[in-house]
Amino acid sequence: MNKRLGIGAAAILAAVAGAYLASPLLAVRGFVAAAKSGDAARLERAVDFPAVRDALKPQLADAMAARARTDPRISETALAGLGALLAPAIADRAVDRLVTPEGIATLVRLGDGDGDAAPTAPASPARPAIGYDYRYVGLDHFLVRVRRADRPGRPTGLTFERRGLFGWKLVAIDLPGNSANPAAEQQG
Repeated sequence: MNKRLGIGAAAILAAVAGAYLASPLLAVRGFVAAAKSGDAARLERAVDFPAVRDALKPQLADAMAARARTDPRISETALAGLGALLAPAIADRAVDRLVTPEGIATLVRLGDGDGDAAPTAPASPARPAIGYDYRYVGLDHFLVRVRRADRPGRPTGLTFERRGLFGWKLVAIDLPGNSANPAAEQQG
């Protein structure tokens, strides 16, 4: 009888450990399915919008400032300095408008965090193949790299954070070309 009890307890413990370790894959699979189907309500439950906005604003402001410094059409004008000063405010407004269930669904469907496709643009019938790479970054952070077949070296990173024992939420987006490490890699 004790042997059966021990085997039963070990089986339950193994099932809980397996569910604990597999939970981010299941959450990401549901997240991607919701994005592909355009299920805004499900995406709203799967995203921590304030955290995503906070993670994106400095990335976008840095990208805008870098472009103002390196693009000769901008850097050689008298307003280049003003543009660099206004970049954070412009980035804040842009992120607030784009970080919506629809915008995130478009990013996941098109694999495009470069801003090449507007979030409201319809999906092209000839859109490139999208691949997803997954990995843990610590026990409480899970990183998904969204890769377009036509730009394999420029993935968009999606960082999910554990909420509770089995729940996960998107907390950061790492844009392609972002020179900093994704938020979760710094925490992991």
